This record gives sequence, structure tokens and C-alpha cells, in this order.
Amino acid sequence: MKNITLLLALLICSTGFSQKKYKDLKSEYNAQVECLGTGADQVQVLKVFSFKKNRKVKQEDYAKIKRGAIFTVIFNGIPGTKSTGCAMQPPLLSEDAYEEHEAYFDDFFRGGKFAQFISLSSQSSMDLVKMGKGYEMSMDVTVRREALSKKLEKDGIRKGMSSAFD
Repeated sequence: MKNITLLLALLICSTGFSQKKYKDLKSEYNAQVECLGTGADQVQVLKVFSFKKNRKVKQEDYAKIKRGAIFTVIFNGIPGTKSTGCAMQPPLLSEDAYEEHEAYFDDFFRGGKFAQFISLSSQSSMDLVKMGKGYEMSMDVTVRREALSKKLEKDGIRKGMSSAFD
């Protein structure tokens, strides 16, 4: 009976730790995204909003917004916007995919590999608005969603439509 109780306690703790890891990553790359338009090959122009405590904008703030855009495309999806003609885009992966491929995503985001899927970002168009005790940053970012999806399929992280016919 003690062994079963111990096993159950370990299982609950390990589940809690992996969920905490994803939640930490989600809060680190948290961004609100608004679709401004779409192009060929599912290229999406997004307005990305993020929050910071001080007014001074550094190079790392631009990278944070870009990471937030890619993270949102992969794990959260993009909400539709009728006024811009953008249809809702579901996430490329579920939250569980992060736990299954934690080392891959740590390297992908912290190692800067995400940047190859940003084809255009206008750092000169960074907006900064005072909000309570901090500042909301926003910037237009162009994400190559189709290329990102294909990369995740090639790396074995995402199953593509072709795998349904194998």
C-alpha cells in the first residue's frame, strides 16, 4: 500500500513539474496577437503586443516580441479578425508537445532558431504606451507560418497531412 501511495505521489509531482515548465515558458513568451493580414504560403502579418516594466526599449525587447509571435503561432493559434479578413488559425501544436519535446523547444527559442520564420519586422514601428505600472510594446511582425509548420514536420515534432496516408 505504501508503494502505491509513493508511486501516486511521484506521478502527481512529475506532472506538476512539467506543467509548471510549460507555464513558465508561456509567461516568458506571453504576447497578445492581432492579425493584420495574410499572404501567399500562409504568411501572416501580425501586430504583437507585450508588456514591460520600464520605458527604455532594448534589443532584447524586439527579440521578445518576435519570440512571442512564433510561440503564439505554435501553441495558441491566431484569432480571426473580420475587419482585416483574417480567418482564425489554430495552433500548430498542442501544449503537450512542449513537454514531449522540451529540449527541442528550449533550443528553438533560446538558441534563436525561431528567427528564421520572421521574414519582416519593423523595429522602427515599435509603439510604447504607458499602462498602469509598466508599458505595452507593440510591433508589426511577419511570420512564415507554412515554413514553420514544414520545419516542425521535418524535425518530427508535428505530423503533417502526408502522414495520414502512410
